[in-house]
Amino acid sequence: MDSINGFEAEAHGTVGRKVKLKLLSRIAYVDLVHEVAEALARDARFPKPEALNIGLAVREAFINAIKHGNRMDAAKRVEVEFQETADRFLVRIRDEGPGFDWNQTIDPLNAENIFRTSGRGIFFMKHFVDRVDFRRRRGRGTEVLLEKRIEPSAGRAGGGSQAMKRRRG
Repeated sequence: MDSINGFEAEAHGTVGRKVKLKLLSRIAYVDLVHEVAEALARDARFPKPEALNIGLAVREAFINAIKHGNRMDAAKRVEVEFQETADRFLVRIRDEGPGFDWNQTIDPLNAENIFRTSGRGIFFMKHFVDRVDFRRRRGRGTEVLLEKRIEPSAGRAGGGSQAMKRRRG
């Protein structure tokens, strides 16, 4: 595992591989997390627009972990774990804070909320990936699971030129 300025990274294997980031709760890491998420989604052979959506969902979850989970406490960490299986791309975002009540979020589509600058993160996550789950980790914060199915046409091993065309897209 490598560690630089509060940033730790660990990677294992290929299919079934896991990549884990452990970061201090700093907004400065948002772009890094987004770029890693998008790059790993592209490596899993998602088309560029889907990889971008996955990156955006991870970005929103990471921001929520810093702001609402760890309450901007820069000494607390956020762990982001990416896992690719044969048919799923999974991302787990874990904070160390008291967490937040994800059931009490506002509906950004309600007329009174249209011009609010917050409250859209969970809404976006749910529209960018196939599954979003929240779980309290007793005494250890909250975990958000993001899941995106990998369609067989996304080109697994032996996918040939279609997979290469899609990756360049």
